[in-house]
Amino acid sequence: MDFDALELLSQASLPVQIILGILVIASITSWVLIFEKYFTLSRSTDVSHELEDRFWEGEKIESLYMSLREKDINDLETSELIFVSTYDSLNSKKGASNNIDSTERLIRVIVSREEERLSKNLSLLATISSSAPYIGLLGTVIGIINAFQGLSTTAQLTLSSVAPGISEALVATAVGLLAAIPALIAYNQFSKKLDNLINGSLAFAEQLIIQISKK
Repeated sequence: MDFDALELLSQASLPVQIILGILVIASITSWVLIFEKYFTLSRSTDVSHELEDRFWEGEKIESLYMSLREKDINDLETSELIFVSTYDSLNSKKGASNNIDSTERLIRVIVSREEERLSKNLSLLATISSSAPYIGLLGTVIGIINAFQGLSTTAQLTLSSVAPGISEALVATAVGLLAAIPALIAYNQFSKKLDNLINGSLAFAEQLIIQISKK
């Protein structure tokens, strides 16, 4: 017997077709999110590393600040936003006893907002990765139930009479796993990348405060 996935889907019961439709939508959604988060996090990481490299290589702080000021504030990435905000905060409050403390609080707020922005929809990837296998399993159970119910109306039990129902059930499991596995891998990788970016930005901010405060 030749395997024909389209024929299996067309002959599947309505509940299984609905479940497969949900899994296909979940899979498409996860891939859209994967590409969107990949480009968003990669851009923020690359731009932040470029600025940090220029800072560590000894480029003048004033020169860095002026180059960033030429950009729109809404186009600044994490480390760039930290740099501009730290420079403005420390230079606008010269002589204040709580100068550094207030700047550190400002940085924590900025980092928190950036983390929220960059982690947007990551939770949806986690939800898809954890729920898709169970949704597929539900389709499997329904398919197997339908297969055994069909046997009650069959006079002669043969492999050909039970195989379509079992195949339908296994397709639901396979689609569930195909939706979950990429979402799970992407979620873990993006979460690690985000953590590294945030931790690196905080370390950069500490050194930036020290350098600017010396001037």
